Amino acid sequence: MAYDYRTLRVERSGPILTLTFDRPHALNAVDEVMHGELARVFAEIAADPAAEVVILTGAGRGFSAGGDTALLQHMIDDEACWRKTHREAKRITLSLLELHQPVIAKVNGPAAGLGATLALCSDVIFASDKASFG
Repeated sequence: MAYDYRTLRVERSGPILTLTFDRPHALNAVDEVMHGELARVFAEIAADPAAEVVILTGAGRGFSAGGDTALLQHMIDDEACWRKTHREAKRITLSLLELHQPVIAKVNGPAAGLGATLALCSDVIFASDKASFG
C-alpha cells in the first residue's frame, strides 16, 4: 500500500509503519493541508493488512506544536473553515482511537494542542527528555 502525502511521511519497516509529521520548520504545527491529511491517514492505515504497529513522531526537534497560527486565524475569520476543521478534528481523533493496530507516540519535543491529543490518544508514549506537553 502506497501512502502519498505532502506534510506526512509514512515509512514501512516490515510490519511497522512510522508516521512522521513533516513540517520541521514550523515544529510540525498543523496547517490546513496536514489537518486534511491527518483526517484521512488513520483510516488508510486501518485498511493496510501489512501494518501491525504504528509509530507517531515528528521531524526535527518537535513532535507537533499544535495548530498553525494561519489555520487558527482562518478558522476565526471563516465559519466554513471552522466547521470543516471541526469535522476533520473529530475524524482525526476517532480514527486514531479506532485503529486496531497498537500506536506508539515517540515524542521528541513539544507536543501541544492537537499534537498533545495525538500523543495522548496513542496506546503508549515514549517521551525524550526534551518532550513537553501542553
